[in-house]
Amino acid sequence: MSDREAPVGGDSYRHPDGSAEVVYLVEDGRVVTFREYPSLSAFESAVDDAAYRGIDEDVADLPGREAFADLDVDGGEAGGADAGGTEDGDGE
Repeated sequence: MSDREAPVGGDSYRHPDGSAEVVYLVEDGRVVTFREYPSLSAFESAVDDAAYRGIDEDVADLPGREAFADLDVDGGEAGGADAGGTEDGDGE
């Protein structure tokens, strides 16, 4: 965990399995995050014992990945290759 007493929006974590998790919202003692898995098989392993509950329409209506292009979820520089810059994040 971080040095903070409580998580705040934007806190980013790297899990031992290689997945990245970022805090989106902390409210009323609950924490909403999003998590990126390094592979489909890692995701499937993580949710293997979970009960599938269908599509959450509120989440399905969120903007696409373009809206989050400047977010650093892999420990590199913001604005890397997926955000229109180069892989080293310098934009050149």
